[in-house]
Amino acid sequence: MKPFFFGTAERRLFGIYEPAVAGTSGKRAAILCYPWGAEYLHAHRTMRQLALKLSGAGFHTLRFDFYGTGDSGGELTDVDLIGLEADLETAIEELTEITGLTKVTLIGLRLGGAIAAGVASRTCGKIDALVLWDPVISGPEYLDQLGVIPNAQPPLEVEGFPLTERMLHGIRGLNLSALTSKYSPHTLMLVTERLASHAMLAPEPAERETGQLPIEFLTDAHPWREESVLFGTVPLSVLQRILNWLE
Repeated sequence: MKPFFFGTAERRLFGIYEPAVAGTSGKRAAILCYPWGAEYLHAHRTMRQLALKLSGAGFHTLRFDFYGTGDSGGELTDVDLIGLEADLETAIEELTEITGLTKVTLIGLRLGGAIAAGVASRTCGKIDALVLWDPVISGPEYLDQLGVIPNAQPPLEVEGFPLTERMLHGIRGLNLSALTSKYSPHTLMLVTERLASHAMLAPEPAERETGQLPIEFLTDAHPWREESVLFGTVPLSVLQRILNWLE
């Protein structure tokens, strides 16, 4: 495990690099994209376990804190979707430089999944595979889950995390279904919590249009929830499904 800082002096990012375990192929690389806010805190242990399992499976793995979160530079009020996507693009450049590999796998959880999908839709030539784990599909639906009242105006706070006007505007405009035709062909979406928005991405097979992304529904813990932290729960079946699919 190698903790380090990367990015620029103006936008300093903290990451942890897990090299592929000796004796494995070491020919693939993966970047983990965290959720936002309290969900980041709750999912931290699960994402660490996923990074270790990927390393053991031969992946050079990078997990990092977006600017304004965790141990990266900036303040909580500096976070917005445009900046989050720019940070992920910086992380892709960093990991390819460290490893000498030309492509990476992106694995995003919750809002991290939406960020990964957005970046993958624009930089598909650099993406080997894309894993979306309970990604945010609809911005308004996500805000409702966070307890944000419709038409609420900043300043707002969600479980101690400020929701700025820029961040709120970006989230309200999120629509993952608009990106489905731009995904890498090698894409896995895993869902452990069924939501109304999934109907936009996974209609009945007879009604499915070209480019729509099928979803795998699994039954396991939701690592972004507080109870997962309280009971030390790690969704092992989801981690194993990701590893099996990436083989």
